[in-house]
Amino acid sequence: MPSTSSSTPNVPALESAQRREDGAPRFHIPAQPLHAAWRETVEEEQSTGVVAELRLFLDAQLEAGDALVDVAPGFGFVSLSAVTAPTGLPSVFVFDDETGTLPLLQSAAREVGGWLDAFVHADFSNDRLVTLVADRIGFEGRVFVHADAISLAPVLQSLNALIVLGRVVAICLSPSANASEASHAEAYALLRSTGFGIHEMRDADGEPSLFATADWDAGTPVIAIAGTATEQPVSALVMEERTPAVVRTPVPTSAAPPSSDRFSFIAPYCRTGYGVVGAHLLREFTQLGVPVAYFPLGNVDRSIVKNDQLGAALARQGEFDDTAPSVRLSQQFDLALHVGRGPRIGFPIFELDSFDASERHHLERQDRLIVTCEWARAVLLENGIWRTPIDIVPLGVDRTVFHEHVPPASKRGRDTVFMSVGKLESRKGQRELLRAFEAAFSPKDAVQLVLICHNAFVDAARLDELLAPFKRSPMASRITLVTKPLPHQKDLAAAMAIADCAVFPARAEGWNLEALEMLAMGKRVIASACTAHTAFLTADNAKLVAIDALEESVPGEHYGRWAAWGDPQHEQLVQHLRDVHGERQRGELAVNHAGVETSKQFSWTASARALMASVSLA
Repeated sequence: MPSTSSSTPNVPALESAQRREDGAPRFHIPAQPLHAAWRETVEEEQSTGVVAELRLFLDAQLEAGDALVDVAPGFGFVSLSAVTAPTGLPSVFVFDDETGTLPLLQSAAREVGGWLDAFVHADFSNDRLVTLVADRIGFEGRVFVHADAISLAPVLQSLNALIVLGRVVAICLSPSANASEASHAEAYALLRSTGFGIHEMRDADGEPSLFATADWDAGTPVIAIAGTATEQPVSALVMEERTPAVVRTPVPTSAAPPSSDRFSFIAPYCRTGYGVVGAHLLREFTQLGVPVAYFPLGNVDRSIVKNDQLGAALARQGEFDDTAPSVRLSQQFDLALHVGRGPRIGFPIFELDSFDASERHHLERQDRLIVTCEWARAVLLENGIWRTPIDIVPLGVDRTVFHEHVPPASKRGRDTVFMSVGKLESRKGQRELLRAFEAAFSPKDAVQLVLICHNAFVDAARLDELLAPFKRSPMASRITLVTKPLPHQKDLAAAMAIADCAVFPARAEGWNLEALEMLAMGKRVIASACTAHTAFLTADNAKLVAIDALEESVPGEHYGRWAAWGDPQHEQLVQHLRDVHGERQRGELAVNHAGVETSKQFSWTASARALMASVSLA
């Protein structure tokens, strides 16, 4: 008995052109007779089938364990076709455009024993969509996307991690009446930049086949296949090479090293944040047996990490492969100089939400970009830098150095010790911490504030100026200032072990190595809920200071905005400090086990493998 649309009970639902073996329609499309395109849609479905090419392709491809992400559902032909796929039932995720259509499609899917999962616009940017899909696909499951020219960019940006891992194998593109020629051109460029070749389905010796095309007719459905486009016909019904099995994860931290793994690595190896990152990544590359040619930025400080292969990596400067990729770990205004003629990969670690003209120029001249987290990727995309592929490589922590059993550098007393680690500057928020410390406590309270705040980028006079408020503070007797660099990472860990609680009221962060190190040591952490360190700081492992607005950073010095700090943030920080102190004095301040577990997810080995996966795609 034919079903009817729940929104128009007197209008019969449209029978699908696709049929079961018994001749019955596979599904029914809910009627929308008031829609301007409904009459034409009915005629097309009864004639050849709406986007029949896409549905035929998906029928031949979808299996149990696969997933379809439908970001342009329209009347629901592709989604309902997928949920009734003849070769297995995939997971089907459908975008809710808030027109009331999705509940009708979900009802139609239930009528044929299927299910449609919903996602909303916010899921494009908060990692929920990629996490949902990654969790649902099988061990060898593949991801298919249905979109149009207008909706393509946000879904590809959201699923980038799965694209990097090779799990997104095809994108089915429907015509869009609202898409301009410019939209089609941008979508075409985006597909090519992410490695997808556009194909049209045509008949070849009686078999539907896919032919590569350089022209995307706005009125023609096309299928974009992962990999280089070919001029030869490809069977539309058989994709012989399945994606190799990989561990499911929303970031490419478990991807295997590429088979051709030679590349040049340009990075500092010193006591700055960039230098610590460069030193640890190089050590991991060499321990993984990667024949990387290392070109240091500045002097090499061998005390950062022990690397017996450092000399060999430096020696490869004399035999570098000039066609191999070149990875430059440096600031966004310093990405121009690379090694050789191969793909240029820039790895900037930035803190603010916009770029000046020079920075944009450097970023847009890279063949590929690496950033530390989803926040950083979103900043690039919001600034219009989307034509360059962007990969996420989270940074790590060395748990052989930073762990919960490190003995403290000095004997612990009854005082609650708060500690902030990071160069002394306005971005790190030490002045905001000072004001909160002064408001929360008096000199009679059993508290200490330790600032490990060496800043190699200011002279002695400027450093004295920055230190003056701390030395003049009414709490000065309770404040210890460590302004000289500590000799080794193990010395830093021993100093951190003194702390009961780490405090990072940063206005902006590009990652925050020290916060992750404090989590690894099981320390309580108080931090601002903004920018990059939210990739690992959560309400489960830290006390967060909510940020409700952005403001210009330092006019004349920096370009971009950071977290605004006002009375609400000050009051939150004061309360967090008092809460931790109260727990410590009552003997209730336990090891931050949630922080320790979080740190175990971020190893330098995983970081190196993720970077190598990005290199393999260049």
